[in-house]
Amino acid sequence: MEKEYLYVGHYRDINDRYILKIGTTNNLERRKKEHERNYKRTSENKMPANGSFVYDWFLKLSKYNTLRYEDKNRLAWQESQIGEYIRNDRFFCTVKPTEVQVKIRKVYTIPL
Repeated sequence: MEKEYLYVGHYRDINDRYILKIGTTNNLERRKKEHERNYKRTSENKMPANGSFVYDWFLKLSKYNTLRYEDKNRLAWQESQIGEYIRNDRFFCTVKPTEVQVKIRKVYTIPL
């Protein structure tokens, strides 16, 4: 059975604002490069040319579970108003959170 990663990461945009992201991938290095390439081109919350995407946490799960838990946790973050939800499962945080929680079977507390 194929495994994928559920991850939490962040970057700072060109205005030094904290952008939090939850996502899934089967290859962390490839996905990091994709984020860096794409977020440097985007019109909103653009990553600076020398910026980088940083993984704060990841966990290997089945492909089905990564998608399911990504959706559930994204909704929980939206309800908790951790930040303003923006395209591509990102959150613009006016104040950088000290931690976030990801619930799978147990609750993982991720320091940021």
